[in-house]
Amino acid sequence: MRVLITTTYWKGCAGGIRSYVEGLVEELKKRDVDVKVAFKEGYDPENYKIKNRKFILTKLLSAFYLLLKFKPNVIHSHGGLYYYLLAGYFYKKFFRCKLIYTFHTEPEKDNKFPFLKRIALQKLLEKCDYVTFVSKRLEATVREVWGLKFENAVITYAGVSVRDISEEEISAFKRKFKIKDQYPILLAIGLTALKYKADGLKLLIKALKKIKRTYPNAILIATREGKYTSELRDFAKREGLEDAVIFTGDVDNPYVPLSLCDVYTHISLGEGLPVALLEAMSMGKPIIATPAGGIPEAIEDGKNGLLVEPDEVKIAEKVIYLLENKEIAEEIGLIAKKTARDMFSWSVAVDSISKLY
Repeated sequence: MRVLITTTYWKGCAGGIRSYVEGLVEELKKRDVDVKVAFKEGYDPENYKIKNRKFILTKLLSAFYLLLKFKPNVIHSHGGLYYYLLAGYFYKKFFRCKLIYTFHTEPEKDNKFPFLKRIALQKLLEKCDYVTFVSKRLEATVREVWGLKFENAVITYAGVSVRDISEEEISAFKRKFKIKDQYPILLAIGLTALKYKADGLKLLIKALKKIKRTYPNAILIATREGKYTSELRDFAKREGLEDAVIFTGDVDNPYVPLSLCDVYTHISLGEGLPVALLEAMSMGKPIIATPAGGIPEAIEDGKNGLLVEPDEVKIAEKVIYLLENKEIAEEIGLIAKKTARDMFSWSVAVDSISKLY
């Protein structure tokens, strides 16, 4: 089987789409699938870098040429490269192949598609063999916000692939960001790129201010260089937390800051099903998260994590509760670890995706 994965983000980029696609590709290769990646942003000489062409016709022709060159049995598209779906549709008319598109990101409530674009996308998705979503809630939100309809929808959860962390990596990270033996360390991964995530991080920063009344040395690590990083830095400064919130930008290995944190906090106002959350679960971290998007499909409140409403006071209370009840925090983390490795491994995920292929 020959599979072409098309994605906006690939190696060298941060974010959930890149993590999802990378895990998918690694597991497919383990199963001796001939898989290649066509990507717009990132770097990888072993795969296909999509050139930034100005006109839609040249984009379409370039995509179709790549399909003719690789001759895939499956075209699986992620992100906003809709012209690859269109090229895939034409390719499918001449050659037998499966055409699949995966939605990852929850649309913002005020970001509705213009009418003509929505109609065009609807027609294009109807040509796909399957349209998949990384959570049940994401499917419902896309239907509601964008008004799209799907007769061929399937849920394809992400998986996680735990990586080994060396003491050298941990020490280098702590030196780079001047992290001493502080307690507690809170962590938020990838909440700087989208508004509904950045708004959640602002609530977490406000909660940190309250947490520091009980734990004066508490710090928050926030990863990823995103559209709202500068705004969030200014916000932390206005809250008097300039030295207590550490913005790392993009990190090569999210398991390094995960290994350091005492509590993983995913405070977001919208989600598909964040890979970062699954990674934190796989590390056995006690988790506090908002019940946004597909998060409740992975976190059962009080069992393998704590769900909290987007309220700074309640967030602070939940964090302090875990810090003051270490046995409960440890038990929650252990159950989260088992959930991630039993239900959200890439082996399980690709078993279901392979059936679509």
